[in-house]
Amino acid sequence: MTSELRIQLDKLYATFDHSFIYSDPIQLVKRFDDSQDQEIVALVVTSLAFGQVQQIIKAGELAIELMNHSPRRFVDTMEPEVEIKKWRGFYYRMIKHTDLLRLLYALKKILNQVGSIGNWVSSQYQQEDAHLGVTWAKCVDEIRKIDLENWKWKRSKGIGFNHLLPNPIKKSACKRANLLLRWMVRKDQIDLGLWDKLPASKLIIPVDTHIQRIAYNIGLTNRTDLSWKTAIEITDKLRQLDPNDPVKYDFALCRLGILNMCPKKRDMNKCNSCPIFDICRL
Repeated sequence: MTSELRIQLDKLYATFDHSFIYSDPIQLVKRFDDSQDQEIVALVVTSLAFGQVQQIIKAGELAIELMNHSPRRFVDTMEPEVEIKKWRGFYYRMIKHTDLLRLLYALKKILNQVGSIGNWVSSQYQQEDAHLGVTWAKCVDEIRKIDLENWKWKRSKGIGFNHLLPNPIKKSACKRANLLLRWMVRKDQIDLGLWDKLPASKLIIPVDTHIQRIAYNIGLTNRTDLSWKTAIEITDKLRQLDPNDPVKYDFALCRLGILNMCPKKRDMNKCNSCPIFDICRL
């Protein structure tokens, strides 16, 4: 089964190439050429990556516009007392304007010290980290500490700021944190590979409803929840196919759900044209 699974998933991986980024928020990152702009946009966009893709893209575009289409320059020069007024129109679900500004201001403090987000994340990594979720949890703790010590302005009420920073140690699937790490650590037509000091072998697959359902259908998990345990179980199965790059199939698998190619109930009109129909147990 492992060899057949690899053959079918490799076929799927080849099907969904760079031409499909129109259906993914990573398109916003790829609008920029400078790596430091890309890092900031990636962190902002993945922090907002809950809900429908088009709404995520719309929120990301508004944030980029408010950063004057120059993310690194904006962060370097931002003055919160000025930007709080300019950003009042930003709102995405429970995320309010000062929630996102607090994150960007913490990044300003970090960038002043280490020069790039990639350098900072890499400095948190240790060989004994079982996976990069452990590394990112340390980053989250530092951002919270920097925010507590440096943000002196009014804070929005609600859970917005905390929601921007999912912590893998808390045992939720942390899809958004794992998505950021996938974009930044892996390197292919889709993912940027900017944080190449971190091992792709320790990535965890970003689990959302699409990935959980499709992974269940092809036997990568028997779990039906969107938990950290589910993410680990799916990744462990994928690691048997490629120990060095276990999440390489994530983008392709997710397209089946996002593009409505994989029905929740068997529909032969769709199923017959699915690239992985032969291994589906739906």
